[in-house]
Amino acid sequence: MSIRKAVKLAASPFGGRLGPGGRSSNSGITATVFGGYGFIGRYFINELGSCGSRVYVPFRGCELEVRHLKPMFDLGQLGLLPFSSRDEQSIIDSLKNSDVVINMIGKHYETKHLVPTRRSDGTLSRVNYGFDEVHVTIPETLARLSKEAGVKCFMHVSAMSADSQSSSLWSQSKAKGEEAVRKHFPEAIIVRPATVFGPEDRFLNWIAELNSRLPFFPLLDGGAGLVQPVYAVDVAKALMQILNAYKEFEGKTFQLAGPAEYSYKEVIEFVSDVTGVKKPLIDVPPALAVTTGRILEQTIAPFWTTDMVAQLREDNVLRVDEELLTFKDLDMQPSSIDKEAFDFLHRFRPGGHFTLVKGYH
Repeated sequence: MSIRKAVKLAASPFGGRLGPGGRSSNSGITATVFGGYGFIGRYFINELGSCGSRVYVPFRGCELEVRHLKPMFDLGQLGLLPFSSRDEQSIIDSLKNSDVVINMIGKHYETKHLVPTRRSDGTLSRVNYGFDEVHVTIPETLARLSKEAGVKCFMHVSAMSADSQSSSLWSQSKAKGEEAVRKHFPEAIIVRPATVFGPEDRFLNWIAELNSRLPFFPLLDGGAGLVQPVYAVDVAKALMQILNAYKEFEGKTFQLAGPAEYSYKEVIEFVSDVTGVKKPLIDVPPALAVTTGRILEQTIAPFWTTDMVAQLREDNVLRVDEELLTFKDLDMQPSSIDKEAFDFLHRFRPGGHFTLVKGYH
């Protein structure tokens, strides 16, 4: 379609839309998404790209880690910018042209070096990025610099388990991060997803992988802890709806959870049914789980830590609070794990899922 024939649509919150809709149109949105190449981020980035937004994605490390985002945009609509969260000028350069900034940076464990290195305060430590720096200092810096740059909308993706009274340091840092963001950007919109599942998750895939490798599956407290899993695509669509109506939701907090609560034992049994891998479920004493976590968390990329023990022993479900908004306020109905999980869990079936089709071979 030529520019002359392009159709100008209704104005977006950030400017006039141009085109019939789609990746080759112009949504009027110019956004910077920090952490946009992670698990949830890639789905939100796709939502932005599918309507023709111009998006900047700052990244650290190798440029190949963000290449999966390129097909989500028309040519020239995606900017991949090297940056450092410890270099404020690189942050300013990343967000100076944007109307909206979204922070999706997070880490489920504290990253470490092989050997201790000297910190800025002169101390030696193996920790590179700790929970407080990733979930408190970085969001606070982004919120402050966004406010100074005149950004219209700041969205911060936290976690539904965020709680300053939690026994989990990860959950405590998430709560402190929300306070830090609101301190510098009071109108910021905070989004708290529940435990997120999807093709690249560290939830159902983690359970399936562990179940396929161990002779038994360990449970904490009999697997009684409650969880309310939410689909990654639903979270991305909700973020997009919130962004398009950001004026209405300024200063609000969303909690995004799936349609049903499950105990961890029920989730593990569900994964076993889908994959066809049946292992005995054995209750493990918390002290043993903590000891194992202390050992494994010394590795570079641990799959089990002492903080994960604390998280798994606490419920992670919707809180009863009228001030917290949910999918209902967006007129959305989230998907359940039994509807979506088979699409990515069947790969764990011994021999593949086609072995169940009679006469296929």
